[in-house]
Amino acid sequence: MQAFSRSLRLAERQSAAAGSLAGLKSILRVSEEVSDALATNKPVVALETTIYTHGALGDLGLEDIVRENGAVPAVIGVLGGVPTVGLTPDEITQMVEGSPRKASRRDLAYLIGSSMVGSKINGGTTIAATTLLARLAGIRVFGTGGLGGVHRGGHVSFDISADLTELGRTRMAVVSSGCKGFLDIARTLEYLETQGVLVATFADGRKVNVDFPTFWSRESGIKSPFVVQDEEHAAAIIMAQERLNIETGFLFANPIPEADAIPGDEMKAVIEQAVRESDEQGARGADNTPFILKRIRHLTNGRSVTSNKALVQSNVKRAAKIAAAVSRLVAEGPATPDTLVTTEADILVAGSVAVDLSCDYTGVDAIEDPIPQLHTSNPAHITQSIGGVGHNVALAAHRVSQHTKVRLCSMVGKDLAGSTVLASLESNGMDTSCIQQIGHDEYPGSRTAQYVSVNDGNKHLVLAMADMDIFTAQPYSHVWDSAVRSSKPSWLVVDGNWKDHDIRAWIRAAKRSGARIAFEPVSREKSTRLFCPQRGLESLGVFPFNTVDLTTPNQYELASMHAAAQRNEYFEDERWWGVIDAFGMKGARDRFVMLTSAAMTDAGIPQQAIRLLPFIPTILTKLGSEGAFLTTILRKDDPRLYDAAHEPFILTRSINDHPDIGGVYMRMFPSVEQVTDVVSVNGIGDTFLGTLVAGLAHGGKIENLVNVAQKAAVLTLRSPQSVSERLGLLERELIAAATFSSSDHEELGFSSDEESVPEVRKHAFREKDSDEEDLERFVLGDAANFRKNLFKDETIEDEQGRTIDTFGRIVDTGKETGLEDADDADLFTFDIDVGRTPVDEQQLALASGTRQLQHDPKDAPAWEDSDDERLTISLASVNQLRKLRTSEADDRINGTEYTLRLRQQYLRLNPMPEWAIQAEEPPKKRRRRSSAASDSSASSEEGEEGGDLETEALPLDRLLRDAGALLGDVSTRAKKLRPEVIDIQRSRDIPDAHQDITSLEFHPQYPVLLSSSTSSLLYLHHIAPTAYPTPNPLLTSTQVKQVPVRRAQFSADGRKIFIAGRRRYIHSWDIESGTVLKTSRIQGHHAEQRSWERFKLSPCGRYLGMVASMRKGGGIINILNVSTMQWIAAARLDSRGGIADFCWWRTGNGITILGKGGQVGEYSMASKRFLAVWNDEGSNGATVLAMGGSGGPELLGEDKWVAIGSTSGVVNIYDRHALILPSEEDELKLKARPEPLRALMQLTTPVTVLTFSPDGQLLAIASRHKKDCMKLVHLPSCTVYRNWPTEQTPLGRIEAIAFGTKSDMLAVGNDAGKIRLWEIRS
Repeated sequence: MQAFSRSLRLAERQSAAAGSLAGLKSILRVSEEVSDALATNKPVVALETTIYTHGALGDLGLEDIVRENGAVPAVIGVLGGVPTVGLTPDEITQMVEGSPRKASRRDLAYLIGSSMVGSKINGGTTIAATTLLARLAGIRVFGTGGLGGVHRGGHVSFDISADLTELGRTRMAVVSSGCKGFLDIARTLEYLETQGVLVATFADGRKVNVDFPTFWSRESGIKSPFVVQDEEHAAAIIMAQERLNIETGFLFANPIPEADAIPGDEMKAVIEQAVRESDEQGARGADNTPFILKRIRHLTNGRSVTSNKALVQSNVKRAAKIAAAVSRLVAEGPATPDTLVTTEADILVAGSVAVDLSCDYTGVDAIEDPIPQLHTSNPAHITQSIGGVGHNVALAAHRVSQHTKVRLCSMVGKDLAGSTVLASLESNGMDTSCIQQIGHDEYPGSRTAQYVSVNDGNKHLVLAMADMDIFTAQPYSHVWDSAVRSSKPSWLVVDGNWKDHDIRAWIRAAKRSGARIAFEPVSREKSTRLFCPQRGLESLGVFPFNTVDLTTPNQYELASMHAAAQRNEYFEDERWWGVIDAFGMKGARDRFVMLTSAAMTDAGIPQQAIRLLPFIPTILTKLGSEGAFLTTILRKDDPRLYDAAHEPFILTRSINDHPDIGGVYMRMFPSVEQVTDVVSVNGIGDTFLGTLVAGLAHGGKIENLVNVAQKAAVLTLRSPQSVSERLGLLERELIAAATFSSSDHEELGFSSDEESVPEVRKHAFREKDSDEEDLERFVLGDAANFRKNLFKDETIEDEQGRTIDTFGRIVDTGKETGLEDADDADLFTFDIDVGRTPVDEQQLALASGTRQLQHDPKDAPAWEDSDDERLTISLASVNQLRKLRTSEADDRINGTEYTLRLRQQYLRLNPMPEWAIQAEEPPKKRRRRSSAASDSSASSEEGEEGGDLETEALPLDRLLRDAGALLGDVSTRAKKLRPEVIDIQRSRDIPDAHQDITSLEFHPQYPVLLSSSTSSLLYLHHIAPTAYPTPNPLLTSTQVKQVPVRRAQFSADGRKIFIAGRRRYIHSWDIESGTVLKTSRIQGHHAEQRSWERFKLSPCGRYLGMVASMRKGGGIINILNVSTMQWIAAARLDSRGGIADFCWWRTGNGITILGKGGQVGEYSMASKRFLAVWNDEGSNGATVLAMGGSGGPELLGEDKWVAIGSTSGVVNIYDRHALILPSEEDELKLKARPEPLRALMQLTTPVTVLTFSPDGQLLAIASRHKKDCMKLVHLPSCTVYRNWPTEQTPLGRIEAIAFGTKSDMLAVGNDAGKIRLWEIRS
């Protein structure tokens, strides 16, 4: 019984914890947008999904209304058995089309439990279920239409809505237009009173006699129990209830707008008739409300629907305003550090404070075998102290410099441990005004943080356990903003114990106050929170506008931070590339080894630091007994660039004209002492950072402070405390180091009480005479500026304004450096410009063609020099020449090749005129003709001239018809792939990014890739990874105004592109003529085709099929003639839930149609009927269909394979030969439930993409619901390749996949708008 009580109390605490999802993350999914809004105190409004699933009201635009009024919408429903808060529009559509069930509180466990055993069911949540799920997510306000209530006669039948009991047990502010008018209003209000639910109606200017509204009417004749004046009044009531910890809900009744209301007397008569008819026809239980609403709609001639729409929109608008008012009240808060902090501080530390237990192993053989024994009790010496990363950093800064004002911002529980922490801080003389005490009443489950470390016999850490939930369970409080503002710190240290959203919030607060920011990673896991997924968060600033200034990870935390940044695509930021380019990293490995060591370089430590520098311009990596490793960006005016003492540590100097970056400084600081008498390792890293920041707060330079910080860490190593009490001994040395002049010689070191500054011996030199001084100035320049001038370009400007170098050569000094944009190759960029006019391929071909010319030595052109072959030019070492490279590894070339590349570059910048192109072409053969034919010939020539003019006006058509320019390898020899391991290589990505990708397709004849997005854009790219200067250049782009393009496809002959979005029409773009046609109606079928987005063209080019919007009898595919765009047939498949997908047969003579219930129909275009219908094995929610391969049954279109994906992530592959049953009759017979050749279970989320390669050897399967979720399958073995993709393959959330026409290229498009390419080799 006691165990049950404890479980019950735990469940109550979890359900009552606003904003906390602890223990529910495996069940409840909250979108990133909603999570971020809740964490940052943005107003959020919950919306139910029965409004969407019923569909009677159409599109109400409720989400837009919420956003227009300053709040974040959170549409709540059950998607595939997963209760979700914050459904996206696509997820709403998926749920609505998936035959959702009505889900109240009682249904949630059934839907979720069914999903655990493989039955993925969708559910549209009622007010009761929405209230429950919104409360679990931490949402306070919910906007809806009308509340359920007590039905007439409910006192006998007990027909009472679950909405009422839910409000009696769940704290939620529901805004509705009262309850539906056909209910028993009086008994409903009485029942709500019994449940303890506050019912209040908005006065809207009325002083007295405010009635409780009845949905369609503003008055009911029943006085409202309470009256609320406005949104601020409602918000105050909500906050009061919350602070009283009363768990019952509220009903805020919002009367329908007067202009849309139906008079009460008229509505009363309609309701009475509808209720009477429901009684007569026996509509009871769940059928009662739908029956009455249908009759009311009929009796009012549809006016009730118009009123219903208006009141729902009005309620949601008011709910958003209430949520905004609540958010303002939360931000103001009760008495908090905002009212306690009145003084300024030099350093503010935002981090953890905890009770530390240190367990040192003391076994009898601890000296010989220092490791404690596992799975048993060990003897130990256990000490307790106050620790926590934030506490230790603050205490170290406080102890090392008594004149530094340090303030700790942290949280403790209202428990014994919390009181101990506060007493310890006060005894050490630390400021506790920003320590919040969190009570169990306000935030159940809040406990003071605790940390337990287990050390071996040598005091080295073996294992540690930390309970830091208090810092992640509570949302970021805006009182911290006030604490930062009033403290006005010069430095803010934030540790990784906070949630990723909270870390960003601390950073924002510090930047607004002008403070510099240091990030303490804490651990490998927590270090990644700074580089968390960026969706819904402000992006990290990049130098010189960086948001984080300093971090001090150890080498393992550095590796984790780097991996997180790479995994979450921080290195794809164009700003990052700009900084990396400015570093001028060439031949860097040798410098890395020289400045660090071969072992560190092989471990990747300097490389990882360099890649993180754009986000954190100073990284000080702790290497334990090896010392510390400093990497920092130097500004243009940094004196270290010109100081001989620092010259050995200059890794690189900026090679371009970046206005802020002067170079990179990299330096190893050896350990100041090898410590053998270690007492405790706890807190040494925190002591190091605290001492460092204390020196920085005094204006010190980091390179002067590192050794003092190391000495402080040594003192803590010899102390049983987390921070040594003897740090004060270093105060004078710290101040001396902080005030150390940059002009002082670095090798002098730091003085202390025991050390004296060594004397510098001066040597006498013979004075220079005047002739020597003149010669020195002539050769080296002014001595004072020698080092500065050493790195300047020695160029002059001639009379024509051209720049001439010292050898008389013209130098291109344009702003463009060739490093503006970047590819994925490390520290290597290409010049990419989407807006540039595409280069004429013929001109580049002419330039490159000169490579093949072989001149007779006697007839060699005068400008060719035989010595050119013996010249060697380095392209990588000269900035202006890097743009001449064709690959990352391309560097040294001979003089002849150099001349050819310069010619190519010149033609790119200065296109060859038409007359010159014609001169280069071989002369056309002339045909003799008589004078009698001269007239016709003249007209023919005129026609040809007109054709040329047409071609000039249509460069895309000219390019597509120029097979010589676009066709690359014309080999048709098939590549045979082996199973299990595939030879696939990353190629150059498409340089132009979409907003998102909706479809990809290769041209049927040329290496041209078509891509589309919902941003209304279409791109055509020439797939040429080695093209120069831009790999895979853009041929053309077009925008289809006001059409969020969902699908774009080439016609079978490649001469047209068909384009459609979520609209009632489709466009066809004729590439040859340039004309665009719009088809907007299907005669006789217009009503059922509300959207044309789900279309597919037949391979034969004759037909266009598309999924109809209506689901009459299951689902319909409308089929049109492509030439006339007229309707010719409809394929209707009886399938529960409608059509999931369809594919044309290889011959174009039929369609295979997949129903969402797993039914598969084979439809013949010849007979205009289904030849057979079969069922996918085990399908409980089919999603996508694909067919491929040749040599299949002729009667089924000759496709060899068919693959079917489902919501469970399973992909079934069938051999179409195996579908056919032997039959002596002419009629085709298929197995009703065939067994798949292979069931692939590698994916765990719904399959959304299935694509066969043209040769049928590969099948790509992917899911957009999970990042990097893709597999390649080999056919006919049906084995999944194990070597690709890997965890490091940058795929993102995949939206579309396409194979090249020769099956040698793979294109993958993701939701971030990026298209990545891979080359498939034999």
